[in-house]
Amino acid sequence: MKKIMLLRCAFVLAVLSALAIPVSAGSIKDKFGSFKESLKKDTKKEDKSAKSSKANSKYKREPVDETVWDLSVLDTARDADYMDEIEKDIILEMNMARSNPKKYAELYIEPRIKKFNGKTYGGNLLTFEGADVVKECVKFMNGHKSLPVLSPSKGLTRAAKDHADAQSLSGQTGHTGADGSDPFTRMERYGSYTGSAGENISYGSKTAREIVVTLLIDDGVKSRGHRKNIMSKEFTHTGVGFAGTHKAYGCECVLDFARSYKEKE
Repeated sequence: MKKIMLLRCAFVLAVLSALAIPVSAGSIKDKFGSFKESLKKDTKKEDKSAKSSKANSKYKREPVDETVWDLSVLDTARDADYMDEIEKDIILEMNMARSNPKKYAELYIEPRIKKFNGKTYGGNLLTFEGADVVKECVKFMNGHKSLPVLSPSKGLTRAAKDHADAQSLSGQTGHTGADGSDPFTRMERYGSYTGSAGENISYGSKTAREIVVTLLIDDGVKSRGHRKNIMSKEFTHTGVGFAGTHKAYGCECVLDFARSYKEKE
């Protein structure tokens, strides 16, 4: 069995004010075997979901220019009744980036370059790499071919929500669940995948665009694993779990990806 885990937590330090601290963690592997995990009933799951939905009720969607982006093609999750609005918007943002990487970089990534003073962004956030990583990301996106859109998956979303909800209560970070699960065993609770699968986690970013742009830039992550997951031609399905509260970082978002995913009946 070949297993590749890309795990790195990138901390962006707030040096001038006590802001939420964006953090991210990425994981990917190729599947040549199955994982099995005994499940325990969580009687608090409904309560946690209710709290998450309440926290997300104040979310405001960022503007999308429909003369540039064809929402009839890109907004694949809008009718998914198992997702909150921010989770649907995260899939839309990823599909915008995948469908036209150059335009996405031009509109939402490149403008950040001018906001750096050395390694400080926006006057108060100290980054690992400064503007150089943003320039590198723009170059990557400019040279990247258009990709098919990602389709939403209920099973992958449930797996992502499980992890986001649990960590929001515990304040933990990383890909290992409180029950010892890894991303791939969580995915297999609700279905099965073939080929490759991956997971990104973002902490502290409160809007769909900020989550996706931050993961694409991937400051401080040498492998650029988060960027690779979002822009991978291997992935066709995705699930998103956003928790509007997190004890340490204010909020958390888990993104799960799979090449092919079959929901459990």
